[in-house]
Amino acid sequence: MPSPAPVTLDPAAFDPANVPEATRAFDRNLRAQCAKDTTKWWHIGAPEYRRLRKTGGTSRPAPTYLDSATSFTVPSREAGRTIPCRLLRPQNGKPVRGVFMHIHGGGFVLSDEMAQDQRLQDTADEHGLVCVSVGYRLAPENPFPAGPEDCYDAAEWLILHAQDKYGPPLRFIGGESAGAHLSLVTALHLLQHADPRFADFRLAGLVLHYGCFTFNLAPSARHMDTHQPNLLLTLEDIHHFRDAFLGPDWTQETLVRPDVSPLYADLEALRGRLPAALFTCGTMDCLIDDTLFMSARWVAAGGEAVVEIVPGAQHAYSTVPAHVEGSGAARGLAAFDKFVGERI
Repeated sequence: MPSPAPVTLDPAAFDPANVPEATRAFDRNLRAQCAKDTTKWWHIGAPEYRRLRKTGGTSRPAPTYLDSATSFTVPSREAGRTIPCRLLRPQNGKPVRGVFMHIHGGGFVLSDEMAQDQRLQDTADEHGLVCVSVGYRLAPENPFPAGPEDCYDAAEWLILHAQDKYGPPLRFIGGESAGAHLSLVTALHLLQHADPRFADFRLAGLVLHYGCFTFNLAPSARHMDTHQPNLLLTLEDIHHFRDAFLGPDWTQETLVRPDVSPLYADLEALRGRLPAALFTCGTMDCLIDDTLFMSARWVAAGGEAVVEIVPGAQHAYSTVPAHVEGSGAARGLAAFDKFVGERI
């Protein structure tokens, strides 16, 4: 079997001079909106900031909840506790061809499993997927390893029960930002599992939008603010999210643990078993190097990596409605549709 082709990147995609005018206009409007919203979650506490997000009290619009979505729970490894999830099925009569486990972003601190009903409903309708979004425990109330363990438990439950519940098996795991991180560490957890039911299970693909793959800070995270301040994720944000997620007692050794920073995982030990992975990121995202480094390591270990770089796009670009010109969301969605469509 031939090895996957190496990732080829176009240097022009990273040149600020080549950012489309529509993207520049979107960026200007976004900066104006963000300038009005100077409150950070660590100023008022995570619970209050989550409440504001849900009610539209921040620069981001409040989430829209769909009647087609249903809430349910899956078992936790802890007796007496369950993990909340959100289920969306195709509403257009399309036959179900697989299950997509979605893990939301929000820096391990914000958002929940209900925040992306519309995008997941669109995914369900377009591809014939049952979408299950996982409401993992959030920091700082529940620091590492609480959030990852909930994702591990949800993935194991889906591997064992998806076909009985929904028809087809679990096919994809994916998410945005912190959700991309959790998707990757969940996949690695399964591949290294002592139970062959999980270690031998083969996903069709991972969807990793602008993930944080090292808490040891790649160069773009360390230096991006010196060129042009990021809007939706700054170096200060990263520090606060990191401290909340890892808790007060983290050390330098913590930052290079593979289950904390998957960039340091021993991928060579998994050669021949890595699922195909879609990586997307905007060039104005301070996590761009996380995507570049992680995708390169994936290919070096024999995995297939599809990398979509979106010129001028900010962090969280894919959460903007695809019709919004200049956001980059349409480009990321097209890459997602192609990746999933070819592997479903």
